[in-house]
Amino acid sequence: MGNLHIHLNISTYQQEEHTNMDMIVNFLEAQGLVNGPEEMSWGQCALMGAVIIAGFDLMNRLVSPIGDLFCKTIPVRGKHLDSLSTTDIIYISFNKAALVPFVYFNLKLMYHEQNAVWSLEKCSVNNILLPIPIIFIVYDFFYTLLHWFLHIKGIYEHFHKHHHHQKAPSRATIDAVNVHPIEFFLGEYNHLLAIFISTRILGLQFHIVGLLIYLILSFVMAALNHTRFDSVVKVLGVTIFDSKYHDVHHRIPMSNFGQYMVLWDKLFGTFRDYDENDRVNPAAQLDPLTGKTKKAVS
Repeated sequence: MGNLHIHLNISTYQQEEHTNMDMIVNFLEAQGLVNGPEEMSWGQCALMGAVIIAGFDLMNRLVSPIGDLFCKTIPVRGKHLDSLSTTDIIYISFNKAALVPFVYFNLKLMYHEQNAVWSLEKCSVNNILLPIPIIFIVYDFFYTLLHWFLHIKGIYEHFHKHHHHQKAPSRATIDAVNVHPIEFFLGEYNHLLAIFISTRILGLQFHIVGLLIYLILSFVMAALNHTRFDSVVKVLGVTIFDSKYHDVHHRIPMSNFGQYMVLWDKLFGTFRDYDENDRVNPAAQLDPLTGKTKKAVS
């Protein structure tokens, strides 16, 4: 009887799994995606693009009111870029559009990755939340090296110098994507490298819901890094994220190369702490109504 009970349970489980897979396959067939994102129609791609761009703009609009409610303000110490040039606008527009293929290739990677999980019935803390900090650590290792490389004399002036025209970031996602398109490509697709290493090499099971959370968190933190909001995340008293560190980088470029954390900067000796006693020029602060330097406004 015991063996029969086990056999029946296994058979029932297999039937449920088969039914779930049938439902997923039927849905993908209905959407024309049974062989992955590469089968998406132009209409589906356009819809996905519209959702991504709308999400980008919504996030940028939400950062300011939410930051005003929960965060203190970082005083402006570097020169603020009050007006965007034509080059700025072109780069920002191009990089916003480039987010669409970036998300597409993330989906494609996850679709073909053997350790990716798509079934909603298999959602768990282990495959949604636990891989995320590991992926961020892997990402920031390579981003720290890339960022340091972009500051090498002879390379800096051709690519990364454009981003450092802004020494006191304030426009959230707008200032975050105001970079040379080649730099944007390298930085964004570093996310795919981090996910690939974490899943294929480290063997982590990663759910598609986890990918969504990871991408949203990465966009939010990159946006906060380019505001005047003093945003700090601590776990058990350990600082995981602090937007002031990136503010220091914009004023003192050869420091704090990490995007989301300074773990690798501390190990590589490039970390520079925020000093609240640094001199602040009242005339350099931003007008809350215009977002421009008070002196320039007056």
